[in-house]
Order: sequence, then C-alpha cells, then structure tokens
Amino acid sequence: MSSQSSTRKIAEKIAVINDRSVFLGFDVYMTLELLCKTPQQWMDADVEQQAAWRVETYKKLNMVLGKKKIVSRPTLRRWLALDGENAVFPKREQILKMALALSFDEEQLQRCLRQGIQEPGIQINDYQEILCLYCAAHHLDNNKYEDMLQIFEQEASEDTELKQKSHTSQLWNMYRVQKDKEPADFLEWMLEHASMFKGYGKMGLKVFHEYREKIVYYANKEVHERLVRALEQTDFKEWSAKHGYKTPDYDRGVVQYLKNKKRRKDPGIDQTSLRSIQRDHLLYYSKMEKNLVMLRELYAAILIPQEERDSGRSIVFQKQLKNMPSEFHFMTDDYVSKLLTVSKQKECLFRLSSEYAKTRDKKWSIKIKSQKQRCRQVQRSDILPMIQWVAVHRYLEENEKQDGEYDQQEAKEMFEQMAEEALQKCDMAPLNPRYRLDFVLLSCFGDTEMSYLSEILCEYIQPEEE
Repeated sequence: MSSQSSTRKIAEKIAVINDRSVFLGFDVYMTLELLCKTPQQWMDADVEQQAAWRVETYKKLNMVLGKKKIVSRPTLRRWLALDGENAVFPKREQILKMALALSFDEEQLQRCLRQGIQEPGIQINDYQEILCLYCAAHHLDNNKYEDMLQIFEQEASEDTELKQKSHTSQLWNMYRVQKDKEPADFLEWMLEHASMFKGYGKMGLKVFHEYREKIVYYANKEVHERLVRALEQTDFKEWSAKHGYKTPDYDRGVVQYLKNKKRRKDPGIDQTSLRSIQRDHLLYYSKMEKNLVMLRELYAAILIPQEERDSGRSIVFQKQLKNMPSEFHFMTDDYVSKLLTVSKQKECLFRLSSEYAKTRDKKWSIKIKSQKQRCRQVQRSDILPMIQWVAVHRYLEENEKQDGEYDQQEAKEMFEQMAEEALQKCDMAPLNPRYRLDFVLLSCFGDTEMSYLSEILCEYIQPEEE
C-alpha cells in the first residue's frame, strides 16, 4: 500500500521533529502543572529554557516525593527526562500516590491520568482508585488512603462474588452522592457494594474487542481476495470443472489442486506462485486465533516471517528497539491474553489482597506482586494503532467503491472521527498532535499514500547495538 521511499520520508520528518522535544509527555505535563506554564510557552522556549524548567520541576517534586519516599531520585529523573533520554511514564499506581502527596484535587488527579500519562481516567469500579479519588476530594494524604484501603480489604469478604456486568454510570452517580460523607460512612457504603468493584472498565475492553474483530475481518477479506486473484492466473477454474466442482471450491478444492500440481513434473505454474497460493490458503482457512491475526497485521513490518521463526513462537519482533518512547507499546500474544482475561485476574487479586490484609502474612504479599503483573487493562497506546489500521482499510474500501483518488484530508478525518468516538467512550484524552503517538499516527496519512505504524517504526527507531 505504501512505498518504502514515502514511508522513509515520513519517518525522517518524525525523527527531526522528535529531536526538538516538542511532544507533551509526562515531563512536560508536570512542568506545565507545577510551574503554571502554558503549552505554547513550552513550545516557544529554547532547549536550554526547557531543561531549566525540567530541573526546577524535579526540585519541587523531589522536595515532596523524595521526602515521603514515594519515588527514588533516579526514577524521578527518568520521569522528567533529565538524563538525555526520552521521559519514562510513571506507573498508574505511582500517579495515585503522587497525586495525594501533592494534594491534587479530583480534577487534577483525573488530568494527571488522562493527560500526564495518557491513560484512562479514574476507574470508578476499582476500589483502590475510588478511594484515591475520595481522598483527593477531601485532601487526605497517603497515610489516610492506606488506612482506608486496609480497612476495606480487611472487612470485605474474600468470598465476595464480583459482578461482571457494566455499571460504571451507576457507580459514578452513587459516588457523587456518597463522597461528602465522613471516611467511616464512605467505607461502610463501599463495603455494602463491594461486589460492584470488579477492578476494571468494560467499555475499554468492548472497544478493544470491536476493533480486533474489524482487523480480523479486513485481514481475512484481503487474504481471500489475494488468493482468488492468484488462482485466476492459473487453470484452477478449468481443473475444478473437470473434477466435478460446479463452482470453484477455494477450500478443499484448492488443497486437491495443489496436491495435483505438486505431483506433476511440469505443473504449469512456477513454484513461487504455488507457495504463495498455499500460504494464503493456509492463512484464510486455518482459523488462526484472532489475537494472532490482529498482531500479525498491526506489526507486519517488524515481525520475523513465519518460516524464519523458532517453532512454537507465534509473534516475534525483528529487533529490539532502542530508546522506544513510553507512548509506543507493542502488544504480544501473552499481553493480549492477560488483557482479555482481566476479570479473572482482578478477582484473583481481590482475594489475595483481602487475605493479606487479614493475616499480614508476607507470602500473600509476594503473590500479590506477581498477580499484579497479570492484570492488564486496555491502554490508549493499544487501541489507537488498531483504530488507525482499521481507518486505512475502511477508507480504501469506501474509496474503491467510488473509484476515487486518494485524498489525504479525507483519509485523516476518517481516522480522527473514529479515534474521537473510541477515546471518548474509554475516558481517554482526545487525539492530540502534540502527543508523540498521535503525531506519528496522523503522519501516517501522507500526501500521496498511507502507511502503518509498524512501517514507520521500522524506519524511525534504530535497533539496539549488539
């Protein structure tokens, strides 16, 4: 779809802009927040001024976070890109603690999640996050937060069956009524409704499912069309009629056709075409697991081809990517599997946390740490590349029906509209060209053709040195 030269031009453009440090990452967000600067002031400042502001922000944060031992100095330096590398985004749990240490109110906490680390806002159905939101509303510190958290986990029954239906709106309405109550009364309300705190939002998962299905649909459609075109260049139609098929059978008929051709000394078709037909037939009719189809399509340009992979490994990247910014995230089959089983993972974490709160036995603490690694939730960096991939295919499909020429603005607007709708549903920050990932995805819509994220990254990010 896109030529290597045009993709390289886009990548070169991105690399130049990347060097200017103009993107709004966590480091810039906190600098603007704490120093009361505007995004435009940051953009207008030279590199030396930006560096000075980062140092000032570091000092302000370290005075609070370092003193309260919320984060180490080296980690804080990485958050603010003080060592010459791309800023590292804090983990969500670290943001919750940081927000309370800095006495952020509810709105500041929400902004820090959505804009600071570009993740969904407070997950109201997660008991840890709703407690943090309550503490932010009342300017309570981390000690009070930990006390309330421990009480909830001690008093909640480990036999509580977490409800898996969607009730986000209901919980928000209930929270607005309950949040003005005293801590003891608020905890009593939470314990009465403990089964509603399943720990994750279903809307993000729903959007992920929707776009996975769309990717699989377009991928299979493309493979089947390619298979049919390839067979039309052979005598498959005549062979089918000769062997009793009223219409060409692209499943079993192709299997028999390929066997017939391979037995012949002169098959009348070159080996490259035979292998191509066999590969596409296998891709379409093998009923490959949907997650693998999606990953194969999203990361096509940076995956090792199937014939070159170790047996048993389904998704393998060509190279380790050096200094890849935090905004970019490559999903693996293991990651997606954990993401799609988040209900079971969160329920297990709930029970482990309850056991630990009741017994304070360190063995539960170790299990909790391990279980947290299995709890994945849909991220902005997961769904945006999926949306861009689908937008490209939808635009091509609609444009082909109208026999129209490629229009950069129309293609980009289709992506923007799809992204706006999905991000709003997921309570994530809207598309913003000053976010690095958003800028790269928007840049994929070139003047004359479109590219995918994996094609850009293949040119844009250098492999690690051996």
